[in-house]
Amino acid sequence: MLGLIVLFFSSAAFGFSNAYWKKAIHGHSFLQVIFLRGLITTSFFAICVWLDLKFHLFHTWLGVPPVFTLSQLLISICLCFFSAFGLYFFVRSLQSHAVSLVAPISSINLFGLLTTVLVLGESWGINLSMAFLCVCVGVYLLFRTEFQFDKMAKFWKSVLGAILTSFFWGVSYTLFKFPVAWLGVLPFTLLLEGSVTVLIGLFLLFQKQSWQVIPLRPILILALCVILGSTFLHIAYSYASMTQIIFVSKSQLILTLFFSRLLYREKISRVQWLGILLLIFSIYIVT
Repeated sequence: MLGLIVLFFSSAAFGFSNAYWKKAIHGHSFLQVIFLRGLITTSFFAICVWLDLKFHLFHTWLGVPPVFTLSQLLISICLCFFSAFGLYFFVRSLQSHAVSLVAPISSINLFGLLTTVLVLGESWGINLSMAFLCVCVGVYLLFRTEFQFDKMAKFWKSVLGAILTSFFWGVSYTLFKFPVAWLGVLPFTLLLEGSVTVLIGLFLLFQKQSWQVIPLRPILILALCVILGSTFLHIAYSYASMTQIIFVSKSQLILTLFFSRLLYREKISRVQWLGILLLIFSIYIVT
């Protein structure tokens, strides 16, 4: 039960972040927004790791950080850089397409489920099949009006961005179960945020973009969402199976919808409510 509660808090933070990205990058370079957000989150987790090592400040809640090997550290770094490409394609797609199109396609997370079965050895039984079908139908009902484009080229470009996001995030976030166990919650989260920031910094360096003046408020809001969402998610790896994590995280999609409606003042139709119920039912099946 604790794992499910922690996952819900993580989904709430990431759900708001997914909806808010569109507003945060409006009129600004999405790479610069990610980079500034990363500087804040990396600095925050660096301070937390230092406090934990120096004063054992978080040992009561997160336990004593484990001793890890060099090979475990190198594998963890590779996974972090791999995951960073998911964020890159997600935000890049948001810059030219609606929030509601990129988030649902990537959130189906077939790649995450396949990684769970093929790598972690969890079984794909009838319950999982029913839950996955409910997710697919629910996502379609929620966002069927968003899949309308005046040109098919734009549609397939948007779908490709969402599929790439799903691939990089689905595989990496499933395999994060290993580095979290190897390094501990705070050190791994620091490594993840630092890797994303370094990679985006390299993108900025090679693209030679002129630096823009970006308001601090949206950066701080996105950073807070990442700090809460990542910490709660990485804690949940110790309390829930990967299948439960994947499907309970579907609540993130529902919350993204609610937050995007709140931010952009759109109403939820009866068909969409049916889609929400199907997503909730899929969570019930696997938990």
